[in-house]
Amino acid sequence: MNELVWRPLARSDARRTAELLAVCERADGTGDRRGEQDVLDGWAASGVDLAVGTTSAWAGSEPVAYAVTRTREQADPVHEMTVEIAVHPAHRTSETAAYLLARGRRAAARRHRERFTGTPLELHTRTHGRQRWLAGELDAAGYRRARSYLGMRIDLVRYASAAAPPLPRGTAIVPFEDRYDAPLLAARNEIFADTWGSVRMTAATWRHSVTASPYFRPASSFLLLSAESREILCYLLATELADAGAERELYLANAGTRPDLHGRGLYRAVFTHTLARAKARGYRWAVADVDSANTMAAGGFYERMGLRTFRTWTGHVLDLAGAAAGSTEPATTSGRGDRPPLFVTESPCAPVGWDGDRQSDGFGVEVPHRRPAEPSSGGVSHG
Repeated sequence: MNELVWRPLARSDARRTAELLAVCERADGTGDRRGEQDVLDGWAASGVDLAVGTTSAWAGSEPVAYAVTRTREQADPVHEMTVEIAVHPAHRTSETAAYLLARGRRAAARRHRERFTGTPLELHTRTHGRQRWLAGELDAAGYRRARSYLGMRIDLVRYASAAAPPLPRGTAIVPFEDRYDAPLLAARNEIFADTWGSVRMTAATWRHSVTASPYFRPASSFLLLSAESREILCYLLATELADAGAERELYLANAGTRPDLHGRGLYRAVFTHTLARAKARGYRWAVADVDSANTMAAGGFYERMGLRTFRTWTGHVLDLAGAAAGSTEPATTSGRGDRPPLFVTESPCAPVGWDGDRQSDGFGVEVPHRRPAEPSSGGVSHG
């Protein structure tokens, strides 16, 4: 069937969406191995409204493309929405990509006006180094290449524990436990309070996306506690994909150090402790995605810890400053995507049985960037 039907996504589409992602993974090799439950878990978090904030293209009963937009909980000073994009390899034409991006842009603008009327809007997405086709389509749609990220990993089988600096007297590195959940969220929000583009996380979002996630590994996540008050000074949280197979991979997902304690080696101590425990637990790899602009990446910290780059990502940003006033066009646009590609039928609503869901945004290790008016800390919050 040559005709494409465009409509919002629904929960009942999760299995077929996972199948589309599997096809894309075989073509692109980005490491995205989400199954049906992973897709549903993603759609169940704060930030996604399937009925209003998504679009998808269908060839018969099979999805061939989709865009999922995600709002943030705050806009300070810009609402940085994210958009996730997937296109079946057989349908990767400029016409389909342009129309998909245009529909995603309009969906994002609608959601933005619901939440943050009068606030500037930016759309953020990312591409793997092997997704050159998508990066080119984003260029043509007016996105700019704003940031680059390094995917780094270390072979723990060959890892010999690096010497860690001595800890301050009375402090202790402990694994995560539920009793630390609320204090850890408070510490995270304080550490990232002055970070450019960061917003305070609510307890619900924190639990869903971090400590209550099925991928979170509390026994492999560590906190550095102060001597007397047991205050959280530094932390490194880890996740793991359930289907990694024999070569288990520990993902270093969230890290932070109190700003007044930077430069004292606290992060290095927690980092080396985490790697040593991961090796003891039988993990083959430890992996982190880091902003190439942060001082620790540029200064060679991760290389000194034994990590090596094995993949790259690019962050793309589209300025939609006119969204608050009703415009869905970027600051500069070629007009591409105004009309659907050949053989397109519009479907005005989702299938019967739709149940709206939401999802939070985020990618990789939290990477703080101070506001331009303040000194730049550059990179992963660390000690």
